[in-house]
Amino acid sequence: MIATLSAVTRERLRRFMRIVRMAAIIGVGVGAVYGAATAGPGARALFGSLRVSIPIGVIVALLTSSSIAGIEIFLLPRGSMRWLDALPFAAVFVLKTLVYGAIAGAVLAGQPGERLLGVVTVYNARTGLIAVGLSLVPVAVVVMMFQAAGLVGYRTFMALLLGRYRRPYAERRFFLFVDVVGSTAIAERLGALEAHRFLAAVFSAVAEPIELCRGEIYQYVGDEIVVTWIEADGVADARALRCFFAIRAALAADADRFVQRFGVQPELRAALHLGEVIAGEVGQVRRAIVFHGDVMNTTGRLEQATREVGCFFIASAEALASLGPPPGIRTHDLGVLALRGRVEPIHAFCVEPSDRSALKSA
Repeated sequence: MIATLSAVTRERLRRFMRIVRMAAIIGVGVGAVYGAATAGPGARALFGSLRVSIPIGVIVALLTSSSIAGIEIFLLPRGSMRWLDALPFAAVFVLKTLVYGAIAGAVLAGQPGERLLGVVTVYNARTGLIAVGLSLVPVAVVVMMFQAAGLVGYRTFMALLLGRYRRPYAERRFFLFVDVVGSTAIAERLGALEAHRFLAAVFSAVAEPIELCRGEIYQYVGDEIVVTWIEADGVADARALRCFFAIRAALAADADRFVQRFGVQPELRAALHLGEVIAGEVGQVRRAIVFHGDVMNTTGRLEQATREVGCFFIASAEALASLGPPPGIRTHDLGVLALRGRVEPIHAFCVEPSDRSALKSA
């Protein structure tokens, strides 16, 4: 059964299980706090209370977290839920907190842990307020974490949360620069507001294939998306190379909607390069993870070179040496390219599907 699941579904299941495991640990802590707060005097009373409250806390946490994570990971990404994107951050936060709080409240009221352990709990005003408080606070924190992860990206958020880049260090990374072709002409025809909506729709459509390839969206620069992988993640299954074609396939599948809505089908150009960067956190008021190094400038210059050599996707020889083209993709040696603003030329290849007819949609 697992083998028949799509790669996107498998990735979402992995994320779901990580959240549930983390919730179980939190449930131990919440159960311990509740047990200590409601225990009678004496060590025996405390031990007896904890022996019941901790398993109950874990059960409640598992049921609540699986419900909330299921909504966030499997339900909200659906197209039918895109109306939430139009709401302000604060409105979404309040709405989710109320909905998820109601779920947590329903789990508490149902007393699944107590029923499973054969314990009858009668909430008085004090214990009821403690239970509600201990459930709403984690729910609000979880909602805020989901919202923050949606703003900066799940992997970037986890790196910030864990302080991975608090101290800068060197690492080898792939960078994929993807540019929307003809965006200036599209903006002139559609106007600034509709052009923004067009780009927003493109960026939304490519989010899932980038996630499928385990890429991190580093930033949006005008009409350009910058995607990155640490070398080991990008090499696995040639994700860094396949990502561009996955993006194009997603846009091709959604072409009719773009033509009906904006009168144009998105076209893309891209470049891929691999090299060493210095990664670290910067900023005080607004913290961010940034990458410094020649590899990013070179990738940008390679993307610009696609116009000159008549190729939609260029990859540096260094990137291909690490990856190796997977089946269904072929390369054409472009030789050594002199890039504008760069002293040293760079050896590069044109990358395309084995079936050249697939290029017609781009």
